[in-house]
Amino acid sequence: MTIEETNQRLEDLHNVLAYCSDQQNEGKIYVFKTGERICINQERGSLLSQLNHNFPNDVRDFKIPPAIEAKVNVVLEKIKAVSWRAFNQNQFLQDGET
Repeated sequence: MTIEETNQRLEDLHNVLAYCSDQQNEGKIYVFKTGERICINQERGSLLSQLNHNFPNDVRDFKIPPAIEAKVNVVLEKIKAVSWRAFNQNQFLQDGET
C-alpha cells in the first residue's frame, strides 16, 4: 500500500467513526457496535504504525474483518450521498500545526 493509499484509508476510517458518533449524537441508531469500532481503531493503529518509520520493528498488520469492511463501504457511500461534512488529511495536518 502506498503512502497516499494509507492516508486515504486513514481518512475513510476516521470519517466512518466520526459519522457514526455524529449519528448517535443526533439520537439515531448507531452504525457500528463497540467491538466493530475497536476493530476499526485497530486497523487505524496498524496503518499509523506502518507510517512511523522511527520504529520499524513495531509495525503491526491488521485488517478489519470482511463483514465490518462491508459496513464501512456502505457508510462511505452514505457519507457521499448525504454530503456529510467529512474530514480530509489536510485538515488533520492543519489542526495539528496550530
